Amino acid sequence: MTKRNKIGIFFINDIHNINHFITIAIELSKANDVSILTYPDDHSYLFKKLNELGGKDVKVEQLKTQPFRSLTDKLKKRNLPRINFWTKKNSTYIFNNFDAIIFSSFSHKHLLKAKKDNAKTKLIKVPHGFSGRDHGYYKHIKDFDFKLLYGQFDHHILKEKNLLDNYEIIGYPKLDALVGKPKTSIFNNNKKTVIYNPHFHPKTTSWYKFGIQILNYFESQDTYNLIFAPHISLFNRKGGEDVSQIPEAFFHSKKIHIDLGSENSVEMVYIKNADIYLGDVSSQVYEFIINPRPCIFINQEKINYRDNVHYRFWQCGNVIEKMSELDGALKSSEGSFETYRTIQEKMNSENCYIEDGSTASERAAKAIIKFLDHS
Repeated sequence: MTKRNKIGIFFINDIHNINHFITIAIELSKANDVSILTYPDDHSYLFKKLNELGGKDVKVEQLKTQPFRSLTDKLKKRNLPRINFWTKKNSTYIFNNFDAIIFSSFSHKHLLKAKKDNAKTKLIKVPHGFSGRDHGYYKHIKDFDFKLLYGQFDHHILKEKNLLDNYEIIGYPKLDALVGKPKTSIFNNNKKTVIYNPHFHPKTTSWYKFGIQILNYFESQDTYNLIFAPHISLFNRKGGEDVSQIPEAFFHSKKIHIDLGSENSVEMVYIKNADIYLGDVSSQVYEFIINPRPCIFINQEKINYRDNVHYRFWQCGNVIEKMSELDGALKSSEGSFETYRTIQEKMNSENCYIEDGSTASERAAKAIIKFLDHS
């Protein structure tokens, strides 16, 4: 008989992590005691999703950090507690009370240090979005006792890097968290809509070099709508960009819709509304091409990407290096799309495992329980 496990979900992150684990937590809670371990806050989006998806059996435990660190976090206006101090304060409780902890990021390292020889509590990794570049395949993935993979591409790369052990391929649970969501209209016109989705990493984002120029371009033309929805960490993380960099006029434009990190930005609302994707290295493009459409990528580093697997998504559309190339790339994007449709469809099949009769979240929960039963 399968035992009833106590399973924690580690959530010291922004809201864009929630939909990667929420439906797995709910599926696990049907036969296990499941807690989302987080920091004190209103967590309005987290509770909204639990209510929306029927997660009444999932417990949310708001664990405090050290009092002095809580004060300094408040003084420094940190949105999140510093993970190392929060983990140090709560590690004993976690190891004494849970059979497994699930992570949707690589924020496990501090807990791993505290784990030492405590073999009882298993660490389990759920990916945070489709892996785009090499950061999704850190050697630290070996730290986890069990791993969930989205598809065959992840399996191939991890095997090639000798990082593959104790895993299950389950599909993309985020889609389960958003199933049935109606399409929301952003613009009240018949123009094509472009989504500009720059990454947050300083070395690879196109925002610094081209961001304001791109906003200016779309404000000065009448052919396209623009949704400016960057990676949520570009403007919302500690040390991230200052909103004041964006001229106020763009926030009132009828041609541009700006969202720097609301709930809509993590629910694929803008991905579904756009006709053309414009970005750099964000793996969010893999969500965009689930429904194949034209893509344009900005190679602001001017790197040799063609045989580089970590720039695999740039096979999905035109790649430009200069702002002067944007207008032509937009005008030709639909005409040249059939060249890329087959590539996008192939990547979809490699990225995301699909199985009739069950959801990715159900398969994930089943795999986790099976692993814990045999541990």
